[in-house]
Amino acid sequence: MSKVTVRSYAEVAIPHLGRILDANEETMKRLQKRLVADVIAGKSLLVFGSGHSGIFPMEVYHRAGGASFIVPIFADYLLPTAGPSVVRVLERTPGVAQAILRRSEPKAGEMIWISSQSGINGAVVDLALSAKEMGLFVVAFTSRAHSSAVQSRHPSGKRLFEVADEVMDLGGQVGDACVEIAPTVSAGPLSTLGSVFLGHSLLVSTLSELEAKGHRVTYTSVNTPEGEKRNKAIEDQAQKRDPLLR
Repeated sequence: MSKVTVRSYAEVAIPHLGRILDANEETMKRLQKRLVADVIAGKSLLVFGSGHSGIFPMEVYHRAGGASFIVPIFADYLLPTAGPSVVRVLERTPGVAQAILRRSEPKAGEMIWISSQSGINGAVVDLALSAKEMGLFVVAFTSRAHSSAVQSRHPSGKRLFEVADEVMDLGGQVGDACVEIAPTVSAGPLSTLGSVFLGHSLLVSTLSELEAKGHRVTYTSVNTPEGEKRNKAIEDQAQKRDPLLR
């Protein structure tokens, strides 16, 4: 085992991002085309994650350089701030996320991004199945390598990648952490970094095309002279669909 330094994580993570970009590029092109058409048609993009995957919807939602058509699906009881003992139980329990999915007022034909490294927990698989029953187009941000190596905790026996309409493969390895720091012990998870990277990559391309077509759907920083004024106009439109803005 080589000496671990402050560069060790970057030496694994940076090439990893390049690999998953290459691996998912064709899928991203399809999703970008669909997402542009969805937004023009007045549809929203729903985004869900639990545990540390809950960072994904929080990261892409209502921020400078972000998209106004995103409706996040998260709740305090499924975020790390609820405490590991709480989240560990609830994210393994089918049905616990349905209420926050309904709160987002999903419409048939809309796209939902669901992030889960392992893709095996009851709540996330159940949410994906419910979303499909509602007519949503399900996109999984998950690691095929990790998920394929473990059994589902959902009664159906299915894993997230087996339910989704499209899969954004986060790559990586079983256990997520990528830098061996001692025999059988690794640190430095890749899944959050990967999902955020792929998500923003898709959104930047989508936002660019939409803005070029005359659709003002990109938030700017409110800490600039014109940013707050622009964002207020965009919010007035977004709140028709986003319950958190009301």
